[in-house]
Amino acid sequence: MIVRKSRLISSIFFVGILFSANSIAKVGTGETKDNLRFNYKALQELAHNYVEQRVSAPDNGRVEVVANNLDPRMAPKICSQPPKVGLATNANLDSYTTIEIECVGKANWRTYVPVRIYRYKNVVTAASPMAPGQMISESDLVFSEVDLNRVRSNVFTDMAALVGARIKKRIAAGQAISASDTCLVCEGQSVTIVAQDKTLRITAAGRALADGLKGESVVVENARSNKSIQAVVTGLNEVTVNL
Repeated sequence: MIVRKSRLISSIFFVGILFSANSIAKVGTGETKDNLRFNYKALQELAHNYVEQRVSAPDNGRVEVVANNLDPRMAPKICSQPPKVGLATNANLDSYTTIEIECVGKANWRTYVPVRIYRYKNVVTAASPMAPGQMISESDLVFSEVDLNRVRSNVFTDMAALVGARIKKRIAAGQAISASDTCLVCEGQSVTIVAQDKTLRITAAGRALADGLKGESVVVENARSNKSIQAVVTGLNEVTVNL
């Protein structure tokens, strides 16, 4: 009986030790699983996804987000929880931005990922090189996809708005044509001033004091009275004032 009791106690003691050892092993494994590893590709993906979810494509266009490559030799970063992802100080969602990825906790690290944002849209471009003074015809124009971040001023999505206008500076083939590149009424040039109402139409000679495209308001000077008036561009070298 004493021997059997000793064996029973020994067995219980052994089982207890085994159970405790297994519990410790599980806890250790759990802590390892809780630590998240982020190599350079994972960090780039975090930055890419953050920006992609917050930028919008232009009307009838598309957006492309490219996270710059990090050094593939960098050691994976460890964090006990998902890191914080956000814009770096003074960064915004323009053509270039910087994303800050931060691990808060014992590891306490911070990484920055540069990101490029492209916004593409089909706009009116030159089908072939164009020279200053050239009058634009429909055959001179073609639609091309351009990165809007590389265009400094307003561009056109309607060819009709440019047909009949004059080119003010040299335009390369494939280059987007902007409002500042053209004019139907050009500063310093002679214009016809049309004053009209429902029953009367009077014309006078004048001079444009600013550039303008169809539908835009410009200031012109009456050649006879030397008075300046506001008029709307209605055609090539023509402005209209409603009486």
